[in-house]
Amino acid sequence: MCRCLVDRGYDVFVHDKNSEALEQFRGMRAKPVSSVAEVARVADVVILSLPNSAVVEGVVFGEGGLEEELSDGKVLIDTSSSRPSSTRRIAAHLAEKGVRMLDAPVSGGVLRAKEGTLAVMVGGEKEVLDRCSEILGAFGEQVFYVGAQGNGHLVKALNNLLSATTLASAAEAVLLGAKAGVEPEKLIEVVNASSGRSASTEVKFPRYVLNRAFDDGFGIGLMNKDMKIALETAEEFGFPMLIGSTSGQVWQTAVAQGFGSEGHTAIYAFLERLVGQQDAEHKTE
Repeated sequence: MCRCLVDRGYDVFVHDKNSEALEQFRGMRAKPVSSVAEVARVADVVILSLPNSAVVEGVVFGEGGLEEELSDGKVLIDTSSSRPSSTRRIAAHLAEKGVRMLDAPVSGGVLRAKEGTLAVMVGGEKEVLDRCSEILGAFGEQVFYVGAQGNGHLVKALNNLLSATTLASAAEAVLLGAKAGVEPEKLIEVVNASSGRSASTEVKFPRYVLNRAFDDGFGIGLMNKDMKIALETAEEFGFPMLIGSTSGQVWQTAVAQGFGSEGHTAIYAFLERLVGQQDAEHKTE
């Protein structure tokens, strides 16, 4: 995403607490700075990409945080997968200083991030989106306005709940097929020519699962976190999520069993272990 912005001609100032990651930005012609506060001081638009709401709140409001230098007319864009309620609190607080905010999480994976073809789902004031549309378009092929502040983060969580549920269901189907003697590759080939196909079977299984690479760049722990956001929102509205909550238990159990840092496509390996289907041919490392 940083490279996409640089390639579009933007002056990009970056900070990361990981010094090695910061050095990588130099090769992108971005300009590393020493603190998040300095980013807020020198940039008109500040973009966050962080693990969760707690980290976002710390970066914004903590000692030496963004709030110290954000001033009237500047814009904060949070591309993280954050809790909508936290996003609304941050936006309301910053608005008192004349700072506007967009929640603009992205979807599409590492490859599409490099290509600048992500889907971006934006919550906040439409006027602010219009002002920042070219910036978001640098890394987003499709930019969707989904309404009020926090809606972007909610839509991202709902998308990932659906994605995770579909992936886990596909994994179960493939494992059952294998148990009955159907080759996983053949089952996926048939499904992809039939009504059961999905992004999981068309993209994730061929690219990450069948070869047992599981190196998709988005961890099971992060997916589980996003699912929790969706399920917590359902609880706030008193909305029953019968299928979603069951799926959530699968992913929560995977985290509890030590799979949290694995790529999310390794949910296949977790389910494989759960049903005792590991053999010499399909053993997880």
